Amino acid sequence: MPKQHTVIDAQFHLLPPGIAGIFAAAGSRAGEVDFQRRLAKPNAAYSRVLDAEGAIRHMDECGVDMAVIPQPIWLSLGLDFCRMFNDGFAELVRSYPGRFLPCAHVPYMEGQPALDELERAVNYLGMKAVAVVTSQQEVRLDDPGLKPFFRKVSQLGIPVIVHPTVREPLWGGTRYNMSGSVSREYEIIKAFVEVLQGVLPEFPDLNFVFAHYAGGAPFLLGRIMSYYEPPKGTENTRMIGEPPRTIREFEESGAGDGFARLLDHVYFDLAGAGGWLPALKQALLVVRPDHLCFATDYPHEMARTADLRAYMEGIQALGLSEEDKANIFGGNIRKLLKL
Repeated sequence: MPKQHTVIDAQFHLLPPGIAGIFAAAGSRAGEVDFQRRLAKPNAAYSRVLDAEGAIRHMDECGVDMAVIPQPIWLSLGLDFCRMFNDGFAELVRSYPGRFLPCAHVPYMEGQPALDELERAVNYLGMKAVAVVTSQQEVRLDDPGLKPFFRKVSQLGIPVIVHPTVREPLWGGTRYNMSGSVSREYEIIKAFVEVLQGVLPEFPDLNFVFAHYAGGAPFLLGRIMSYYEPPKGTENTRMIGEPPRTIREFEESGAGDGFARLLDHVYFDLAGAGGWLPALKQALLVVRPDHLCFATDYPHEMARTADLRAYMEGIQALGLSEEDKANIFGGNIRKLLKL
């Protein structure tokens, strides 16, 4: 495929150099994921997240210029680990200038020390976004205790990259691979609604990038609008227990304008569907192209060069303007990260 646009992968997984040493220095402690097991006996994907040179080769072969790295599943290991994690990512950036865009990683439930680390990661290490998980230790993103964190993010003017938790078991359990196929997607779409109605009304200048089309939010957006509850005290507030509105009733009520303002601060990455183009085509029916960000979830989802090339060629072949394709491939995330 001839090179036509700058390509930035908005969800790319790689670990910083010396991760085993960082892990050992921080000390293992109870978390939500058995990291020791994953690193001691890495599967194919975990072998790749430990291989920066291999990641660069993959990017070059596929025409990916830069990659955003969110790894928030590691946050449960605490502040000391996150400090070394961020320093390790800063070293990765120095080793491969212009290729990787790691997010700040902070244990955002640990109060002021976590906020101080966030400020250090952004202002001293130069990180352009912060990564969070959909929920941690059952704490959801709309928890009142996270307001100081979001206030600091707002002050720093960076976007929030939302990744699903990978703890198990989630709703649905592990039968039929449901933890991966649908349970994590439920986690993301739940977090999407919580952010839309529980975070953005208080922090309207924040921007969020949700993995995996926010768990399929574009495909359930009509239902979410039908049940949308405007902030209490507004003239459009509905009584608890009222039946859902039809879309016409939603629009006639005047609630649509406020909903649209909130939704304007949410972006969707294109990972999570295995390069399946119908997912993108459906999303484009209800999401503007300037709110979609190309992503692959490398190496957990799309690690084969042929698969990624086919996906990129499929996007190029869609009936979109060159401006829209340029924004999807890299322009939207570039704007969010202020590159």
